Amino acid sequence: MARIRTIKPEFFTSLTIADLPLTARLTFIGLWTHADDAGRCIDDPRLIKAALWPLDDRTAADIELDLKLLSEASLITRYMLKQKRFLVVTSWDEHQRINRPTASKLPAPEEGEPLPPDPVTRDNGDSLNTHAQLSEDSPQERKGKEGNREGKGTPLPPSSHQPRATDSEGPSGKTRSEVMTDEWWAHYGRRTAQTKRTIRQAIADALTNGVDPVELHAALGRLGETSKPVTGGTLQFALAEVRKPAPGAAVIPFAGRQAAQQAETDAWFERSLARARARDQAAAEEGTA
Repeated sequence: MARIRTIKPEFFTSLTIADLPLTARLTFIGLWTHADDAGRCIDDPRLIKAALWPLDDRTAADIELDLKLLSEASLITRYMLKQKRFLVVTSWDEHQRINRPTASKLPAPEEGEPLPPDPVTRDNGDSLNTHAQLSEDSPQERKGKEGNREGKGTPLPPSSHQPRATDSEGPSGKTRSEVMTDEWWAHYGRRTAQTKRTIRQAIADALTNGVDPVELHAALGRLGETSKPVTGGTLQFALAEVRKPAPGAAVIPFAGRQAAQQAETDAWFERSLARARARDQAAAEEGTA
């Protein structure tokens, strides 16, 4: 049964949403009206097609492609219980405020087994990207070109006062994104339905776009503590929170702030590498025992 829902203006300025084709965006909005008051529905493209696209020449396979893209962007979570598939809109309470909600008759995601995002592929085996990468520094329009979604995550704006960082390789042979992903996964991996690959990609995109690793580490911690997915969009909001000055905080001159934060970045990265090396050594010793 269709339901009346609301849509926020922020939807149209979300970089996560902008990275999706128009059909997937409309399917995402339609899922809000199709899902119950807990944001859940049966994960069957045929039923979703009948409910959301009854008068359009789209097939269940087209809807499945939309759902794969939404899952890959961590906008929905797909899960299975007793051989039945369900989905839930991620961060449902952020999208909708339900007055006197009706209790859901469908199982919650934590009751079932999460299904990892199924990569969206073309005939040539490359991942599908039907929208151009968006950047505030160099906006470009995409005109009939498809790119590889793998490696083209949503860019994040660097802090205006931070030295630019990169996803460089450290002494252990691991890149910053690999070290940060391992750290995050060790603390919050059990809370997420995302794959480690998609999390690392979001982190790598942020570093490549110049986000300071110390700020990024703090933003990742915020997302992990609140069990939110790690995407370009969620990182952008978390970074905005991290960058808010604390009430009554002393203002550090620009040059001094740069030097202090660069030193903190280097120290944090070295500590992370040391922990990663210790874990690798412990795993190797356990394997030879």
